[in-house]
Amino acid sequence: MRKMGLYSVPAMFIMALIILSACGSAATTTPTAAVVQIPTQAPVSLATQAPVSKATQAPVSQNAGAGSGSSFQWPSAMPADVPVFTYGTIAGSNNNIMGNVQAAYNNVPVEAFTKYQSDLKSAGWTITLANQSTTGFEIDATKGARTVVAMFYTSQKTGLTGAVTYNGHGS
Repeated sequence: MRKMGLYSVPAMFIMALIILSACGSAATTTPTAAVVQIPTQAPVSLATQAPVSKATQAPVSQNAGAGSGSSFQWPSAMPADVPVFTYGTIAGSNNNIMGNVQAAYNNVPVEAFTKYQSDLKSAGWTITLANQSTTGFEIDATKGARTVVAMFYTSQKTGLTGAVTYNGHGS
């Protein structure tokens, strides 16, 4: 049986999120139907998983001057030692989806490649992959068995589109 790569599932999820976020994003309106929220599990207290600190997680400020009007915030289930990604406009977030915590962004500048690497290193993460091309970038970082992947690609709009994904399972 062929072993699936470590980032295959998060990469597929990110690509699906990017494609879905592009659908109908030109004219965003407030939904008229009731929003259903799926409850998330409480964080597991394992030696390999950093504690989640909801009190210390500040909302991500929306890209100044972007006028996005977005109400999305940095995921509350993101561990406190994962640096908040403050580059671009947050377009969505998911807590504990398939064991991952994710924040999606639009309008990310190419400078975020070096800035977020620095943020991760300052927070004690080890950069295991850092690739940048004319179509985007990917940063993979580890801390023990935990991983953070920041993957962004050129969109038809200005800036890059993608997500920061945390996996605390060491899969």
